[in-house]
Amino acid sequence: MLSIGAFSKISNVTTKTLRYYDEIGLIKPVYVNDENGYRYYSTSQLETVLLIGKLKWYGFSLDEIAEVLKNPEDNTFILSRIREKEAGLREAAQHYQMLLSLLEKDISNLERGKHIMAYLEQIEVKLVETKPTPILSIRKKMNVRDSQKYMMELMTTVQEKGLTLTAGPMSIFHDEVYDPENYDMEDAVAIREAEESTRILEGGLCVMSVLRGAYTELPSVYAKIREWIEEEGYTVSGAPYEIYQTDPSQVLPEENITEIYVPVKK
Repeated sequence: MLSIGAFSKISNVTTKTLRYYDEIGLIKPVYVNDENGYRYYSTSQLETVLLIGKLKWYGFSLDEIAEVLKNPEDNTFILSRIREKEAGLREAAQHYQMLLSLLEKDISNLERGKHIMAYLEQIEVKLVETKPTPILSIRKKMNVRDSQKYMMELMTTVQEKGLTLTAGPMSIFHDEVYDPENYDMEDAVAIREAEESTRILEGGLCVMSVLRGAYTELPSVYAKIREWIEEEGYTVSGAPYEIYQTDPSQVLPEENITEIYVPVKK
């Protein structure tokens, strides 16, 4: 057996952490001396504590690690959990790569004496006349993260009914206040055929801009649009909407193309 000190030194896990693992039942010593409370571990437990360290390194929570330790020989179960973490890490890596790209642009502008917000001047805004469009849609209070799920439902309906898409999928934002966990959103697809399950998205004057880049840059576009609306003497007359011309699962964030429309009137 190994004392808690020796076990700690070999595994590079502090004795405080080992005591906590004992308290929550993650890895318990094989023997505790009743007289002095000293904890002892077996050498076979080194593999377990190393596994705990590996999973923590991969971003597993202690609760998730406990689930794995309940099924240590179930490769299928462990593989599924590892793949979930892999997907999350790839998404995070993509996010940080995008941040680095934005930082590089800001650094370049600052080195040339430009203001850090000078990029707003490059956002193009124009007034357009849109036509009434039949749309198949799902509107509800939703977590914005669930939007993709409803988009997939709509695409399935389009395929099952043999409908014809006329534009990329869109999201219409009906709430006055942004609440990402409980947002009045309408996910929609524009189709050629008008039927009982569709409604007409009204046409008319819209202030419009195109974002070529990550969705995180959308607030800058909306800010520029609102500035244009005020300067030109228009008022907002309807819910803004976005049309997604690229599939974010198929292109890099900086390659996304999103059209933003805000209905207006004089």
